[in-house]
Amino acid sequence: MKVRQISLICAMALTLAGSTLLPAFGMTSNGSEGGDKKENSYSQEYTGENYSDIGMEVSYGYDGNAKADRYIPVNFTLKSQAGSAFHGTVRVEAMESDYNIYQYDYPISLDAMGSVKESLDVPVGRADILYVKLLDSHGTELIRKRLKMNVPTDVAELYAGILSDKPDKLSYMDGVGVNYSAVKIRTFQMQTDQIPDHVIGLDLLDVLVITDYDTRKLSKDQICAIMEWVKEGGTLLFGTGARADDTLYAFRSDLLNDDYEVPAMKSVDMGVEYATNGPGDSFMNLVCADISLKGGTGVLSNDQFPVLTAAIRGKGVVGVAAYDFVDIAPFCETQRSYVDKLFTALLGETRLNNLSSYLYNGNSSQFWAVQNMLNTGDVDKLPGLAFYTIVILTYIALVGPGTYLFLKRKDGRRYYRTAIVGVSLLFTIVVYLMGGKTRFRDTFFTYATIYDDSENFEDEYTYINMRTPYNRAYSILLDPSYNLLPITRSKSYEREPVPKFSGNEDYNVRIGYGEDGTRVSVQNAAAFSPKYYTLSKRTLNEDRKGLWGNITLFKGSVYGTITNEYPFSVEKAGILMYGKMVVIDELKPGETKKLDGSPVINYPINNSFQVSARVTGSYQYSKADIEDPDYMLALSRTNILSFYLDKYSSFYNQEARIVAFSKDQKDSQFLVNREYETYGVTMFTSTINVKSNKNGETYRSALMKTPVAVSGQYYSDSNAIYGVDPVALEYSLGNDLNVEKLIFENPSDEFLNNQSTNYTNIFKGKTYFYNHNTGNYDSMDPEKTEYTAKELTPYLSPGNTLTVKYVCEDTVENNWYVTLPMLMVLGRDK
Repeated sequence: MKVRQISLICAMALTLAGSTLLPAFGMTSNGSEGGDKKENSYSQEYTGENYSDIGMEVSYGYDGNAKADRYIPVNFTLKSQAGSAFHGTVRVEAMESDYNIYQYDYPISLDAMGSVKESLDVPVGRADILYVKLLDSHGTELIRKRLKMNVPTDVAELYAGILSDKPDKLSYMDGVGVNYSAVKIRTFQMQTDQIPDHVIGLDLLDVLVITDYDTRKLSKDQICAIMEWVKEGGTLLFGTGARADDTLYAFRSDLLNDDYEVPAMKSVDMGVEYATNGPGDSFMNLVCADISLKGGTGVLSNDQFPVLTAAIRGKGVVGVAAYDFVDIAPFCETQRSYVDKLFTALLGETRLNNLSSYLYNGNSSQFWAVQNMLNTGDVDKLPGLAFYTIVILTYIALVGPGTYLFLKRKDGRRYYRTAIVGVSLLFTIVVYLMGGKTRFRDTFFTYATIYDDSENFEDEYTYINMRTPYNRAYSILLDPSYNLLPITRSKSYEREPVPKFSGNEDYNVRIGYGEDGTRVSVQNAAAFSPKYYTLSKRTLNEDRKGLWGNITLFKGSVYGTITNEYPFSVEKAGILMYGKMVVIDELKPGETKKLDGSPVINYPINNSFQVSARVTGSYQYSKADIEDPDYMLALSRTNILSFYLDKYSSFYNQEARIVAFSKDQKDSQFLVNREYETYGVTMFTSTINVKSNKNGETYRSALMKTPVAVSGQYYSDSNAIYGVDPVALEYSLGNDLNVEKLIFENPSDEFLNNQSTNYTNIFKGKTYFYNHNTGNYDSMDPEKTEYTAKELTPYLSPGNTLTVKYVCEDTVENNWYVTLPMLMVLGRDK
């Protein structure tokens, strides 16, 4: 019996020693001054004995308003009546979406009889309370402020910042219900010095309206922050009119195609629905500017010209109105539904629906997206399973009959117990040594880094998963040049009650900002529990690094060149534009590649993973093989590219987005101490303009302006329909073109025939065009994909719109998600 116990104990030791642990990848000086609602600023204050002559005032958000799962400005002012200097810490405590307590420590110094005013951008979870504390140099709490935030919980709100010299004239926008009142607009008047010089400072806003304002007042950093915010999903709306030059001045080079004529008085039809006694009642005489926006399409049109033009920038939208929003104030004060019409046309139903769902679902989607991006592992950490199997089988053979028979033959059975212990200890040491390569001994990181290069700047976005193999507290020092933000998931959908947050709880994560680095301290976390963070920074692109070129997309072919300006080779370079791609296997440093004649691939836009797999080559693997380093590398690259396309890019914009990878990548640039284990992947991106004109003709996507769903359900972000019922869509082909040809393009065959995309349902069925002469829908030949101007004559409206009805042939198979063809337009400028 004792022999069995000893054998069991040694076998357990062997198992523990040989266990292999695998990674699972998953103070700024600007800000808004908060509001005048001092009753919400704090409810209690604690003052230390030696610092009763130090006072602290705190405000937050915009006019005391905030949103859950956003980063909000927390503004504080310290004033001292003491005769000596003070050195301490301002600590902000928040309960994150996962109900963990996060502390943010900012060092602060206060001169004798002095004062200091700062604004911090603090991530706020689902809780509606913040604590702001003043600590002395020994960590003793001197002052505490409790902030009860005004967070919308019943109706989704669209936060719109107003930057204008006459903000009072725009009060008509506040409180308007949009998208059938599912979203309510809440406006905030902003001053020039309240516009942040960093993108996170704008996170609380959904829309920024600039009208009747001179943008020369904005600094270069503020302008860059606004454009970066748009790229990450914000909406920028300009009003022009008589002050078009002033309003657009700082953004002209980024947004406008060319110069425009002097604004002039025009008669603008606000909409027949606003006519009371006759059609003429809906017209207003307004000073209008005829603006040509890069990649822009009219989303709200007058009879003769577009009054609102919009263009995609990254994941966001830029809109330019022909008039000044101050000038339409008298009309909108009585016809407030026009604001609904304006914002719905600019934002689209998809963005507005996302605002509604965000109220209930929070920001967990980012957590899952980052986890999916970091869910591959280092193949070097994989154990040699065959070798382990041989060792374990050998151990079983020896610890059982092998040792017994050997000792019996040698007449040494009395030494059996000792031999069993010896064999077990020997194999424990062997397996322990075998697991040295696969064992984690300290905190380790998995990461994904994106370098986004423009001609002036290089933006770096690094996502990390920080873990430790022990159930004990740990601390890591990160490079202080990065902005650090945690990524957490919401527990609200699990229906767990929200814990009480009194400000006395011990922290789970503490982030301290110091000159030597940003220190992240974690406690009360289980071994290998993931902690996700995003790190970002912007540097000058002094060497003009990037992938640059001159590209023309015309009639389904690509012309021009692309040059690698990085000091290293890049591989798996993909040029993505308008649902089409060109893939280049490798570009050496300084190499220029001619694109004429390169194969152009049409890809389905409803799945970024499919697009990414085609660029990186992971689509070539018929099944997963985690022991294959090439497969794991391709999968890692696919995950980061898919994440990038979902978060930072849009399939409909005027630019070509070029992505590439390199084996010469940095792996621990975010750490002060580079001795920790890191594993990950790096991607490089650039954007360049794409020309669509050749020989006087223009070739462009009809989807640049979102089709209007006349009937049925249409998903504009993926160009797909719900195929149970017929769906009718009105396409805008553009008032600026004389249409010569319309082409229906399906994804390339390689997407349709590949195993990894067999769940994509391509539209099969009958297509009908609405005939404006007869008022009926005419059936089209299902095999026909091109239509000439003569054939389109009865189907084009005076405004160059075409209404197409799609009827799926098999509603049982395709009743959930059907991908439509992509419409391309060929024409000449009017």
